[in-house]
Amino acid sequence: MFSRRRLFCLNVILFCFIIAALCRVSEPQACTICVPYPERTLADRLLEYNEIIFAREVENSPYVFEQAELIRGTGISAPVKIFCDSSTRRKLQFIPDSVVVLARTSVADKWRMITFADRAYQPFIKAIVEQGSDWADSQGKRVRLHYFSKHLTSEHRLIQEQAYLEVGRAPYATIKILAPEIPSDQIYRFLENFRFIEWHSLYILLLGQSRHADDRAYIRKQVESAVRFGSTTNLAAWLTAFIEAHPETGIAEIETWYFSRPDRSNEELDQVMTSMSVLGSQQVGSDLPLFPLRNRIVESYATLLKNHPMMAGRVAKDLSMWQVRAHVERLSEIHQEHTLVEPSEIYLLDYYLSMARSFERFDPTEVK
Repeated sequence: MFSRRRLFCLNVILFCFIIAALCRVSEPQACTICVPYPERTLADRLLEYNEIIFAREVENSPYVFEQAELIRGTGISAPVKIFCDSSTRRKLQFIPDSVVVLARTSVADKWRMITFADRAYQPFIKAIVEQGSDWADSQGKRVRLHYFSKHLTSEHRLIQEQAYLEVGRAPYATIKILAPEIPSDQIYRFLENFRFIEWHSLYILLLGQSRHADDRAYIRKQVESAVRFGSTTNLAAWLTAFIEAHPETGIAEIETWYFSRPDRSNEELDQVMTSMSVLGSQQVGSDLPLFPLRNRIVESYATLLKNHPMMAGRVAKDLSMWQVRAHVERLSEIHQEHTLVEPSEIYLLDYYLSMARSFERFDPTEVK
């Protein structure tokens, strides 16, 4: 059992983390709809090392590798012994011209195995190493994203995976900019592959930028199906794409489908709130007019709080990030009724109610 003092200290630490997160809202953050895991990509790992080689196992010498090609640094003059799992060893044996990627920070360090690479994957890896030194500054980061975005529809599973991991952690505003580079027919082809359904979110967001009537109709069909059957699979992405495709009516329809119905599950509402948070937190300059959009989202939260008071913590978080004073009376009622259970949500509500007076008052007449 924790002592009361220790619990108090843990609660203070949690509160500080929450406040720190809210204070970083001016920084572009990774899109929370499709942010991938692991957050460190192959490129991140490769660019940490000054010595990189392609290597193959020496014939009849298990776990002994010799250099096949120097990628960066000075390489090796003699074979090195390094552990390799049985699956990778079999692939090296049966896939022609395949290699493993070995890396180390300096000649004094031990070699580490980074990944397996078949013939098609090797040029991709070499390009990352060759271009990586130019990706450090802000301009370079944009170049890096554009490089990987071109591989989002690659037929090579590992290349496509790395492209998704790189682009998927970009801010939503950046993903929108990249959307025209991806042909819609290739997006549909990927969405039809249910083997990668957990990866669909990014491609759904890209499709949401289309202005073609057929694409908009397809998005509406998918959302209406989710509404009818209570599906939550990639729901945040579909709703975001729906609002992008139907800027005049999207939020009102979602308010009717989800916020107005007390029978909607917390899982559904969490997905809806993720979509609203991403759209309302965009930087000024995006295609959708930010402040009318945000105001419409804030207005819809009145319906949400009326029918789903358990979502007060999520609402308080958004209003704090956007520094908007709205629904204070209803949020105060929920706070007094002790509706919330999770400590983090209670703290979010406490923080908002303590700061709301200093935020700009929400004016419903500005909603268009």
